[in-house]
Amino acid sequence: MYLARGDWYFMVCALVMGVFMAVPYIYAAQQDNYRVAEVWKSRRVHGAYLTDLLCILVFGGAWAGCWFISSRIFWGFLISLFFCIAEVALYVVEDAPKKKKPLRYTKRTVRALIATGLVSAAAVTAAIALINGNVEDEYLRYPVFFGLSLVFPLIFSVTLAVVNVFERMNNRRYERRARRTLSASRDLIRIGITGSYGKTSVKNALAAMLSVRFNVLATPESYNTPMGIAKTARELTEAHDVFIAEMGARRKGDIGRLMRIVRPSHTVLTGVNDQHLGTFGSREAIMREKLKALDVRAEDGACVVNDRLADVPRVAEDKYGNIVLAGGDARSRVHYSDVAVCADGSVFTLWFYGTPIECTTRLLGVHNVENITLAAAMAFRFGISPEEIRDAVAELPPVPHRLQLIEGNGIRIIDDTFNSNPDGARRALEVLGLFSGRKVVVTPGMVELGGAEQAENVGLGRMLADVADVVMLIGGKRARAVETGLKDARFTGETRKYDSLRDAEEDFKNVLHVGDVLLLLNDLPDCYDD
Repeated sequence: MYLARGDWYFMVCALVMGVFMAVPYIYAAQQDNYRVAEVWKSRRVHGAYLTDLLCILVFGGAWAGCWFISSRIFWGFLISLFFCIAEVALYVVEDAPKKKKPLRYTKRTVRALIATGLVSAAAVTAAIALINGNVEDEYLRYPVFFGLSLVFPLIFSVTLAVVNVFERMNNRRYERRARRTLSASRDLIRIGITGSYGKTSVKNALAAMLSVRFNVLATPESYNTPMGIAKTARELTEAHDVFIAEMGARRKGDIGRLMRIVRPSHTVLTGVNDQHLGTFGSREAIMREKLKALDVRAEDGACVVNDRLADVPRVAEDKYGNIVLAGGDARSRVHYSDVAVCADGSVFTLWFYGTPIECTTRLLGVHNVENITLAAAMAFRFGISPEEIRDAVAELPPVPHRLQLIEGNGIRIIDDTFNSNPDGARRALEVLGLFSGRKVVVTPGMVELGGAEQAENVGLGRMLADVADVVMLIGGKRARAVETGLKDARFTGETRKYDSLRDAEEDFKNVLHVGDVLLLLNDLPDCYDD
């Protein structure tokens, strides 16, 4: 085994190929915290690999055809060079179309790309050294690039698995630092918000209410992972009185891990449904994980819980005597009543331990009244008066992509693309029903519902049949399930089917008219193989 002069060519080409070829793979992994398993589910990865096989077939045929040419070494060099150029170009083109959720070139992403490129170069270098020591014909060295493309999914998966070990160690370091930062001030009020839905809306509403009297730092947007919380904690200063952390969970242990980082003195549990049933495995597993938010034992620590969960044993027993029920039940300490909803928002009454106050909000739907009530129950706990809460509620802006109303060229658009669960879909359709005009719904269906996914999407189709005039379905198996529901409900409107969101958007000019209401429901990331 040895390397000959000029073998740097193979190393450089393999390095460049490895980096560019890794882009769709790392994109797929990024959708779920860089899990290797997500790579094998990705439709983009499947398409990229099929393109690789086609390139191997074409250029491999050209290489074989030059076997009998006297100047085949020269032609082998050209064929391998153009193969590398073609592979890089194809991956650049593949990444060119606008994605719903583009790849974020974080430091972790860049490290994974570089590592993959280096491993690719090392694999090709080892193969070339082996060939040099055992084969006299230099022409047999050039197909090594074909082999790289052929086994690249395995190379990437192994590389990412190894890199993830070091990334987890690095993440733990940031988490420990965040825990120390949050624990450093005994006077800091730490509030954790979790649940299957409504977390961001409750967080934003609570931050607005508490800001009346406190200096509040809240995790931005949907930063609800350990690294998202750790990143936000770096902004904490002595001037802050309150830290609000949104805490998300897709798998067993996620909430426990976040609770150890934040160590909240108070928590809010917004509700529990089948969101992420596919990754948890059962409704019971979801419930057990979410209920970990009730393990708050700090002095005067409160757990505001949606009164829909009042009959859950863990809630009903109130182990630490700190649970405050809030929601639509008149028996709850903080509840709402007399809700009047319309296309411009809602008017309702908030009750604080028997004292009513009239409120208005620009947020759409009864479920947002429920979210506001949960936030109000916690804010009231910290001395924010009902009048101050009322004023804050009136100024609450819509949360992007969560029933966000957008006016555009005579068409009203309801952007609910962030939600992807049965309760969210039901509420979105209730809001759509408040509007006048022809109603158009774009949806790919719902995901991560485990064994209930087919039935839930059929149910979504039945609900659509009661509200929509036009349904634009995107994708394969989930869209087919929604279509089955539409047929079961004898839908009399128009159904259109598309392979991708891009195709549907291009058809908007033929479907939408002035005065229509367009609901964008449950937009799925590109990674789902549908």
